[in-house]
Amino acid sequence: MDKRIFAVFTCSLLALTLHSQTSLNKLYLDFAHESNVSKVTLSGLAMMLARPFMDETDSKISSIRALSFDECTQDVKDRFNNSALHFKDDRYELFVNSNEKDEKVRIFFKFQDNMIREMVIMTMGDSPALIHLKGKIKPSDIENLSNGRK
Repeated sequence: MDKRIFAVFTCSLLALTLHSQTSLNKLYLDFAHESNVSKVTLSGLAMMLARPFMDETDSKISSIRALSFDECTQDVKDRFNNSALHFKDDRYELFVNSNEKDEKVRIFFKFQDNMIREMVIMTMGDSPALIHLKGKIKPSDIENLSNGRK
C-alpha cells in the first residue's frame, strides 16, 4: 500500500513539474494566433527550393518558424515577454543571454550527435520576436558567424 501511495505522489509531483515548464511548442502555439502577429513558416519544399541560393556547407536548415509582434497590442507584447522570460524547456541549452536596457535576447540550442539540431532565438522588449530553426548546423558554423567569418 505504501508503494502505491509513493508512486501516486511521485507521478503527481512529476506532472506538476512538467506543467510548470513552458515548452517551445506551447509558447509558439499560444501566440501564433494572436491578432496582428506576423507569422512565417518555411519548411520542406520551400527550404528545398532555396537550397541553390545558399552557401555550400555541411549545415542544412530544414525548417524556419518565426513570430514577430511589432504590430501587436502592448498587452500581447507584455504577455509574450513574460512567457519568453520564464521559458524553460529541458531539451534546450541556453547559449546566449543578453540583457540590455530596453531589450533582452536569449539563444537556445538543442544538440544531437555533436550537431545543433534546433536553434531558438527570442527577443524581448518593444519589438519581441521568436525564431525557431531546425536542421543540422555545425557548431563551427556558429563560431564562424560570431567571428565575422574570419
